[in-house]
Amino acid sequence: MKSKKRLSAMLISLLAAATAVSGCGKTETPKAADAGASKPEELVITEPVTVKLYSHYAAINTPADVEALFGTVKKKHPNITIELIKGTTLNQMIAAGEVPDLIATTHFYMGGLLPLEVGSDMNDFVKKYGVDLNRFEPQAINAVKTYGKKGELYGIPYTLNYGVLVYNRDIFDRFGVPYPKDGMTWEQTIDLAQKVTRLDNGNQYIGLDPGSERTFARGYSLGTIDKNGKPAFDSEGYRKVFGLLQKMYAIPGYISAANKWQYGIDYFLKDQKLAMMQTWLAALTSRLPQLSQEGKGFNWDVVGHPVFDDKPGLGREIEFQSFMVPPTAKNKEAAYRVILTMISDESQAEMNRGNNLTVLNNEEMKKQFASKTDIYKGKNLDGVFKVKPAQAPIPSPEYDTENYKYLRESLLDMILNKKDVNTVLRTGQEKAEKYIQSEQARNK
Repeated sequence: MKSKKRLSAMLISLLAAATAVSGCGKTETPKAADAGASKPEELVITEPVTVKLYSHYAAINTPADVEALFGTVKKKHPNITIELIKGTTLNQMIAAGEVPDLIATTHFYMGGLLPLEVGSDMNDFVKKYGVDLNRFEPQAINAVKTYGKKGELYGIPYTLNYGVLVYNRDIFDRFGVPYPKDGMTWEQTIDLAQKVTRLDNGNQYIGLDPGSERTFARGYSLGTIDKNGKPAFDSEGYRKVFGLLQKMYAIPGYISAANKWQYGIDYFLKDQKLAMMQTWLAALTSRLPQLSQEGKGFNWDVVGHPVFDDKPGLGREIEFQSFMVPPTAKNKEAAYRVILTMISDESQAEMNRGNNLTVLNNEEMKKQFASKTDIYKGKNLDGVFKVKPAQAPIPSPEYDTENYKYLRESLLDMILNKKDVNTVLRTGQEKAEKYIQSEQARNK
């Protein structure tokens, strides 16, 4: 009789333990990752849980965006609901003690989040769940690692952006000029731009918008500081960049009588008076469907991003979006399941067929980009991937905002006030040095 009671008590204890694992933990017990596993293991959430998502410039703006991006998560984990947080700032959430479970952000903006202490080191996550970082675009992983002063990994990339040169075939046809080609250097691209920068029937056509001066410099992986923490403006790289920009802006018609010198994507897509534009593939992909729906489509195509002649094969810098998990997140385990699902081959292939380029180092998958939409049907999409992204510049969250203002002032001094390259860059260097010195003194 006693043995039966003892056996019954043991069964009750085992049942209680099993219930605690499936209920309180909301996940099945993880299995040890196999050595060298190429795919992360996804575990099942067994009870309803809401993962609060905050999008920090990550182009996730509406519930429809969430639905489109996280469709495979819903299939894999029907008990997970992803709630997009809107109407408040991250600072306000932190002050209220209500941090999100998951933050989506771009590489460019990640540095601004780290001082808020919303980034946890994901190295343990990678180890625990057997995430193979070799599956990812290597430049993306290297770029995230630059934020970790002691080897920390503050985010897991999930979608890649890619630099591209898009051009208006109608403008080239209008003036009888050959189309751009894959593999062009910036020198060749600017020479081509000169041939299609014309005033015709009262319309000013511009050959090329190269982006901002900071964008243009990214093929050299130039930021505002060098590896020694000193301002980088008075350098060979920036002298090369500014020399090319000086040549381009000297083309008659580029700078208007009212000193207009920037043109942008609307001048290309809506006004249709810009012959070539370097832009992000994601920005182009998101805007083209609406253009067609409005009946304003035109004959366009794409080629690989231009390169510097001494940096062959390297286009615009690596840019991507990552997931961060705050150290005080309430639903970390569920957030981890979302990330594991999003970086799986299944999810990456699915999002890649839509508007989100895969972050995996998989050339065949990239060729299927946007295949569900037919946006690039008949276009030279393969040419876009003939160049590789350049390494991201060294981030300097504490100084970049102010230093880039000095870089802009240097550019305007050159193209509007006609000062020489060396003078304007030396001036920008001096401003940056004084600013950094003053900040360092203030923070002692």
